[in-house]
Amino acid sequence: MASRIMHLACASLLTEELPAGIDHSRFLSGSIMVDSAPQARQASHFLLAVDGRRTYDIARFRDRYGDMLLTDGLVLGYYLHLMQDLVSRDYLYHELRFNPRQPGYLAGLHSDYRRLNRKLVRRYGLTKDFAIPPSAAPLDGIADFDMTGLPAALAEDFTLPGEPEAFFLTEDIAACYIDRAAAQCRRELHALRCGLPLTDPMDWTWQLDPV
Repeated sequence: MASRIMHLACASLLTEELPAGIDHSRFLSGSIMVDSAPQARQASHFLLAVDGRRTYDIARFRDRYGDMLLTDGLVLGYYLHLMQDLVSRDYLYHELRFNPRQPGYLAGLHSDYRRLNRKLVRRYGLTKDFAIPPSAAPLDGIADFDMTGLPAALAEDFTLPGEPEAFFLTEDIAACYIDRAAAQCRRELHALRCGLPLTDPMDWTWQLDPV
C-alpha cells in the first residue's frame, strides 16, 4: 500500500546491491508494474486470506518464479515490490493504526501520495529515465498489466501538483517506511544469494479492525 514513487524510491536504494547481471532498468520497471493492473489487484499482488487474516503470498510467487529471481530484473523488482507492500501494511496498520476502512481514509491517503510525490522525487534523486518494457513477459498471465499506459502514469507522478494539506502521511513517515522496506529487501536479497531462509508471509499477516 505504498505509492508508485515510494516503491521507485525504495528500488533506487537497492540498485547498487543487485546480483550481477540484473538489468537496472528492468528492475525499476518491475518495482512499479505491480500496481498497473487495477482491475485485478488481488491476482497481481498475490493476496492470500488465511483464517480471517490476509497477506501477500510471496511463497507462491517464489514457487512460480524462483529460478528467475536472481537473473531477471523484472521478476526481482516485482517480488521486492510485494515485500515492500508487506512492510507497508505492517507499518501502517499495526504501528500507526491506520485503518483504510474508515470513511475518507483511503482517499485521504491517496491525496497524501500526490502531495508527497515531488518531495520524494527530490529527496531520493529520482528520475523516470528508464525504459519500461512494452509487455510484462515473463510475468504475463498473472493479471492484465497496462505496460503501455505505465510511462504516462509515472510521468504524472513526477509532474502533477500535490494536495496542499496532509491528511495522514507526512514526508517523515514516508521516509521511515522507505528505509524499513529497503532494509527488509536487502535482507531478502542476501538470503536469496546465500540460500538462507526466506521471508515467511505468514509472519506478516494483517486483519483490519471493523468500522
